[in-house]
Amino acid sequence: MWLRRTSVVLFTRKVAKSGQFTDFALEMCNALIYAEEDLVRKGVGWALKDLMRADRVRIKKYVRQLRKEGVSSRIALYAIKDLKGQERVEFF
Repeated sequence: MWLRRTSVVLFTRKVAKSGQFTDFALEMCNALIYAEEDLVRKGVGWALKDLMRADRVRIKKYVRQLRKEGVSSRIALYAIKDLKGQERVEFF
């Protein structure tokens, strides 16, 4: 569990903000979106939140798609944590 969580959490704000690894990070997130462990799902959401700093439109679209597919709401809640107002409301 910890290795899987670490695989996405390593995309810290600085790395994610660079925008250089977004495709790789999304591949990692895709591999973990159906994880049973809550800590892994939180890690995916955290990585998405940080990735949103580099490519807000793309990551918001990705999170919306996850919601449509019925992926754990825990991922979406962590991913949109920094969004405010209408931007946040559109996910519910």
